[in-house]
Amino acid sequence: MPILPFSDHKRPVLLGHRGVSSKGGDNTRAAFLAALAAGLDGIETDVQRTRDGVLVIHHDFVAGPRLVFELTYDELRGLVPGIMTLAELFELFEQHPNFLINLELKSIPGLDDGRAYELAAAVGDWEGKRRVWISSYDPVALLKIRQHRPEIPLGYLFRVYDTGRMAEMLGIEAVHPQVQLVTAPRVARWHRKGLAVATWTVNDAATARELAGLGVDVIMGDDAEVLKQAR
Repeated sequence: MPILPFSDHKRPVLLGHRGVSSKGGDNTRAAFLAALAAGLDGIETDVQRTRDGVLVIHHDFVAGPRLVFELTYDELRGLVPGIMTLAELFELFEQHPNFLINLELKSIPGLDDGRAYELAAAVGDWEGKRRVWISSYDPVALLKIRQHRPEIPLGYLFRVYDTGRMAEMLGIEAVHPQVQLVTAPRVARWHRKGLAVATWTVNDAATARELAGLGVDVIMGDDAEVLKQAR
């Protein structure tokens, strides 16, 4: 049974959503380093795959007028200067062994370009893999990761309420509901099913404190100082 990397951390665990975006923009080196400097527990970030097989850190499915998966890495760099690869992200945090990384696999249902298997392999082969878990909206992608590298912990993302049934069917460890879906009875229900609860995107201090009181395991947000109010 995979173990979530925050299982022995004081709760709630605080993650910079795409880093601390006010310090350089979403999913940038500066935003990731700002999360580290601010004393957060880790980051959440997005992974996609270019046409020539490079795993890159990028949220939107498009870059300029084109889809990311249709672009080569060099073409993507021309449209998104400074874009990081997954390998560069791992290198950035190599010397910070307690810093957690939640990777969201951006997956288009029906697109079978091998990204789930390749991400699973990249995480599974990294020396720091024990502080990484992968989440996705795509249950098929999560199944592929579980089949390929069963030791990697997983989280199921959703914007429409799920009792935890999908996570149970997938045999995974966490649910990642949008913050509007989080209530005390639902957190209790998810916990009874043995699921950790990681919610996003929390940018209000009162909400952060309330979620901590509900026992939410992971809180993700854009503002480090707001997140730290949960402590």
